[in-house]
Amino acid sequence: MSAVTDTHALLWWFTESPKLGPRAFQCFEKCEAGEFTILIPTIVIAEALSLFDKKRILFDFKRLFKQIHESENFILVPLDYPILQQMVDLKEIPELHDKIILSTAKHLDLPIITKDKRIQNFPNVETI
Repeated sequence: MSAVTDTHALLWWFTESPKLGPRAFQCFEKCEAGEFTILIPTIVIAEALSLFDKKRILFDFKRLFKQIHESENFILVPLDYPILQQMVDLKEIPELHDKIILSTAKHLDLPIITKDKRIQNFPNVETI
């Protein structure tokens, strides 16, 4: 099984935050055990770096980045033409980061691990 993650979910997992819901926690736990794959849009890493640089959340960005790079079950997904094509039709999602994350999940036909209500309420998209 696989899912796409948004930024909050990834950072909450990495920082062991109690804000991460039980279903999302289970996905990340299975990923760490090699039983699940979590796809990470590159915008999620860019947003995590921005939050780290602005000190809006305290964590070791280099350790997070290294852990993702060395893992076989965390996979970075680049922003490419097919995902950009998906973005053109997402007029209901104004925020660029969310639009890229949602477009990535739609392109890959995967659920999204997210707390974002706008994404959770978006039609034909499964969320965790």
